[in-house]
Amino acid sequence: MGKEEIELLFRVIPLAIGAAFTPSLFGLQLVAAVSPRWISRTIATGVGAGLAFAIAISLLLFGFASLPADNRGQDSPLSGAIWLIVGIVLGASATWLFMPHPELAKSSEMRLTAGLNKARPLTFFGVAFALSIKDVTSFALLIPALHDIAASKVDIWFKIPTALLVYLIALIGVILPPIWRLIRGERAEELLDKMFRFTMDHQFKILGVVAVFFALYCIIIAAGTGKFGWIHW
Repeated sequence: MGKEEIELLFRVIPLAIGAAFTPSLFGLQLVAAVSPRWISRTIATGVGAGLAFAIAISLLLFGFASLPADNRGQDSPLSGAIWLIVGIVLGASATWLFMPHPELAKSSEMRLTAGLNKARPLTFFGVAFALSIKDVTSFALLIPALHDIAASKVDIWFKIPTALLVYLIALIGVILPPIWRLIRGERAEELLDKMFRFTMDHQFKILGVVAVFFALYCIIIAAGTGKFGWIHW
């Protein structure tokens, strides 16, 4: 593995981790993991989220790979602009996310709990797919990551597993709860219930912290060597 490959991984993996912070989707999988028929429901939730992310990532990769040669490089003005714009958008959204939204938080929780105890796995699939498609914060973080993968000078056989790694990391929120339930059995329910309560009570603050951190990260990358080059390190 050469310098190009290592630098690419160091740039995109943090963005994939940030994309995994989706409180509503994570909350849905927690509900599925402590419910009756939890195996089929968590699988359905994972497949729904996985399909949505797969469609979005495939379209973004194809779109970036199809750009004209002048705009395709990871050190092109377009690349720097993508990182900078995403950073500014995340920073601006953090202001709204840190404001109190009690009614919105309550309605968000109700959508995850009302009627789902009796719902079929197909319902969990549909809800997970819808929540994932509407996940603006995650896709905002994936845009610069996928552009850099598509624009990188590394071999195609490194790009493919890197894109797959980004995809899997972004889905950690729907992967870990059923694994923990499988390992711990019914003893896992207490912890999963506590995690659900914490996630729902602080969902906007969680997204706000993620938005601030990655706003700074994206702006720093945009200003650095290989992008706009305003700062050299």
